[in-house]
Amino acid sequence: MLATVLDAVAPTLREVAREAGISYEAIRSYRKGLRSPPAAVIRRLANALRARGGKLQQLADQLERQAGER
Repeated sequence: MLATVLDAVAPTLREVAREAGISYEAIRSYRKGLRSPPAAVIRRLANALRARGGKLQQLADQLERQAGER
């Protein structure tokens, strides 16, 4: 799920990482499936995506629900 969301914002991945307060390297490793982010990071990514609106907001809501399951 997270990789799908991050693929949707690939051109602005650096901006999303900055807005979420995580490194670009970390977000790339999450996107590639090399690492799994903790729930707190998923929530920060969801908040950064939510600020962008539209379909990304819906995806952010799904991420938030996923983080709650952890």
